[in-house]
Amino acid sequence: MHSVSTGIVDRGSWIVGLRAGALLAVVALVPLLILPGVFFYYDITPKILVLLIGVAFALAWGWPVAPQRRWLDVLLAGQAILLVAATAFSTDRALSFTGANWRRFGLVTQLALLLCVYLLSFERKQRILRAIALSGSLAALYGIAQYFGWDPWNPKKGYFIGEGIWTIVRPPGPLGHAGYFAVYLLHVVFAGAALAWGEEQRAWRAWGAAAAALGGAAVLLSGSRGAMLGLAAGLVTLGVRRRPRVTPRRVLIAATMLAGVVVVVFYFSPAGLPLRARTRWYREDPGGGGRLTLWADTLRMASAGGRWLAGYGPETYSSQFPRFQSEALARAYPERYYESPHNIFLDALAGQGLFGLAALAAFAGFGLWAARGNHALSAGLVASLVANQFLAFIVPTALLFYVAVVLCAPETARFRSRPGIGIPVAIVMLAAALALGWSDYGLARTRAALEAGEVDRAIESYGRLRRWAPPGLDTDLWYSRALAAIHSTSPLAWQEAYAAAGRASATSEQRPNAWYNLAAFCALQNDFARTEQSLRQAIDWAPQWFKPHWMLARVLYQAGRLAEAEAEARRAVELNGGKNREVADTWAQIRAAPQK
Repeated sequence: MHSVSTGIVDRGSWIVGLRAGALLAVVALVPLLILPGVFFYYDITPKILVLLIGVAFALAWGWPVAPQRRWLDVLLAGQAILLVAATAFSTDRALSFTGANWRRFGLVTQLALLLCVYLLSFERKQRILRAIALSGSLAALYGIAQYFGWDPWNPKKGYFIGEGIWTIVRPPGPLGHAGYFAVYLLHVVFAGAALAWGEEQRAWRAWGAAAAALGGAAVLLSGSRGAMLGLAAGLVTLGVRRRPRVTPRRVLIAATMLAGVVVVVFYFSPAGLPLRARTRWYREDPGGGGRLTLWADTLRMASAGGRWLAGYGPETYSSQFPRFQSEALARAYPERYYESPHNIFLDALAGQGLFGLAALAAFAGFGLWAARGNHALSAGLVASLVANQFLAFIVPTALLFYVAVVLCAPETARFRSRPGIGIPVAIVMLAAALALGWSDYGLARTRAALEAGEVDRAIESYGRLRRWAPPGLDTDLWYSRALAAIHSTSPLAWQEAYAAAGRASATSEQRPNAWYNLAAFCALQNDFARTEQSLRQAIDWAPQWFKPHWMLARVLYQAGRLAEAEAEARRAVELNGGKNREVADTWAQIRAAPQK
């Protein structure tokens, strides 16, 4: 049987089965799916499309409601309301709506994720755990294969760093980056442990144990310090909570010691050479890329300009942070681009203000409170929280974090389903999926045309993309550079690239970079007035970035304004921190020039 709008749902009904299938497919496929050659952002867009389409399909079969539930629904609804408000008051509403290129975690994606989590909260926990263990073990195997040099999809140059014996291998798995992959694997480890201890069927218990083992191995091979710290915190939590029930204790101690021996032997074996190289990197960069300074600068950013309450808007960090970056961070890492504060709570604070931070903290706190009766799931949530202090959310890690909280909460045994209510939302989700998918597919076709030397086809393809792209989709900066680099001798390509550079300066999520790019175009046309104007705009957006100061010094030098040129060159040297000798050479050249 199945319910009507006022009926109680039977878990065995075919409607519930269809909805469950769609949602479990989202849990399994979002971390796994990559489509190189089909999409430009092939490790990001397919995951979001699966999320949007899966949620739309699930909503089409009814909107479940459980009147007896309180806290979980309130916390999810509160976050959705705050997201809408933060987007409405954003410094860049279009960007907040669609999301930045590197993760597409704007309003539409986050609302879809919250809806997915809400719907999953009505499903059986064992099924969700099975989906995580199943897809997680496949992802872990892929990451392990990458470590040993096998990867048919991702170019190895993206995660093989260095040369010779000091080459570092940081497997990104299907998530595009080793850090995010390792955080995702923490959920696989502890979901697998929960399945191994709580599953009735022997085959699934074995699969859970295998997923936990493979996930743990892949975390270690990823070289992510934050994830390793999270894994240690989770294991300690698990040991403390399960200790009274472990029998016999000597078996557990022996197994732990054996695992330690295996890790040590592997580390010092020939296969462990990339891990030893990674340890050398740890010693050379104990601060994790200036993480503490980055956090301090983010706190200063959050408290400035009256934005502490509402934030700057979701996904605006990359454009707004450069104005608040400290000179110390700029000198230490003059070439680094910060797309996020690398901390989920600081990310919420910068994007949504104190209200957003409080909402996320309350949701995490609810999960920890609800998890006190499940040892493996509570340990997994602790591990995730620790590791996510060193990275921001992307769609797979955010989905698994929110699902982890849902798994810790009491299971909803009976609920009502209201057909028709979710149809309008499902239509919006499908429309968003169509716009995003078509735009990203068009961008991939544009790149293919450029690489083939077919300028006219590339321009036509990009024109169609712009007509149908959702608001906030920012690709003009890439497009202008790609045209200039590949077809710099074609007048048509040059005009198109110049126009794209101008648009990017007004809309790009990397606004300082966009103004700097426009300045380069203006300089090549000998338009010194607009070159100077563009560089001063870049400096206004990123006062501590050495490059626009350096380029402005050379422009002023050519114009004969030596005093101003020397001041800008000196500032470039100060901000560069001695990382690029040619910056100091420019200053020396200007100082040596005869004064007029």
